[in-house]
Amino acid sequence: MEGTETNTIPHEDAVARMRRLQSERRAKGGDVMKNVLSAYFTTPRDRLLEAKIDNLVDSFLLSQEALDGDATRRVGRLREGRALTVVGGPGTGKSRTLDRHFLKREEFAGYGDPNGNGMLISVTAPSPCTLRLLGMSVLAALGYETSRELKENVVWDMVHYQLELRGVHFLHIDELQHVLQSRNQLEIAKVQDTLKGLMQHRRWPVWLILSGLPGIATMLSGDEQVWRRTRHVVFEDLTLERDAGLVRRLIAVYGAEKAGLEIGNLATDEFIARLLHASIFRFGIAIELIQDAARHALLLESPSHPRRGLDATCGIHSRSETGDGPNERFCESCPCRPQPENRGGERTRGEGLNDPSREARRGAPRRAA
Repeated sequence: MEGTETNTIPHEDAVARMRRLQSERRAKGGDVMKNVLSAYFTTPRDRLLEAKIDNLVDSFLLSQEALDGDATRRVGRLREGRALTVVGGPGTGKSRTLDRHFLKREEFAGYGDPNGNGMLISVTAPSPCTLRLLGMSVLAALGYETSRELKENVVWDMVHYQLELRGVHFLHIDELQHVLQSRNQLEIAKVQDTLKGLMQHRRWPVWLILSGLPGIATMLSGDEQVWRRTRHVVFEDLTLERDAGLVRRLIAVYGAEKAGLEIGNLATDEFIARLLHASIFRFGIAIELIQDAARHALLLESPSHPRRGLDATCGIHSRSETGDGPNERFCESCPCRPQPENRGGERTRGEGLNDPSREARRGAPRRAA
């Protein structure tokens, strides 16, 4: 049997081969997309989060000053860590925002460097998540990995030891809602007690940053001792009434400034409403759709037609799950829904944009038109 002839280069690694086979048009678009994908858009919630992290750091410094001056002064609140929760729906931008703040703060120098000696480490709660598996994830982030099957209590004894050994005072746990997946109240209670134990450790208290879905705030409120030590930041969903201007700036920054595209008349309320609908009103997803549309426009070699890319992306997210052709599904009174014409021949706009029940419907399954 005849084989297919390929132009292989001896000792060429896989990534170099991919780059060589990439078309010039794709490579050129990739160069532009590096700027688009790496750009960070600052919002008022960044200032709020920065202030909350400042408070967390100040709390730690007060504790250290009490210890440095006289150990007997480290009593009550001065000997305990504190916690900050950052919650919001999927795609609201929690992880990206936190990562940005961790990287830019000098107090957390060394963050993300496996060989660094920073005061902050970050882990993602495994799924499914048990107390033992969470502890193993923390140990791995601390640079201690083992193939041994360690018991739960041994794991967390080692976590305390390694935190102190490596000088880590701040622990970020992302996707903490994974703890709730088992619906095992005993397991959830053990995680609550362990987090409280980290903050209350007499020799090496830890300051926690916990992020995930809104359910984690409910989980933590179940323990009054954890709740009173915790402050909160909520990443809310976007709304057309409040955030239309913000979304216009997103399109301008990512589409025009970073991608070099002409955005034309994409700033209309109708189009902003469609984009918000496609992104299920989530800030992070809205940015991803704009980035995807920019790449689509660049691949088309059509810098004057970014709207085609945005429209295509919006259509993908509202297409019927049954996959039966062009039929699309829409929220009731959604601006994406084709509007009927009135007797005067003008299109009438849906009334759902200002409907108070829209928030309640947002999470419900969408009905086919």
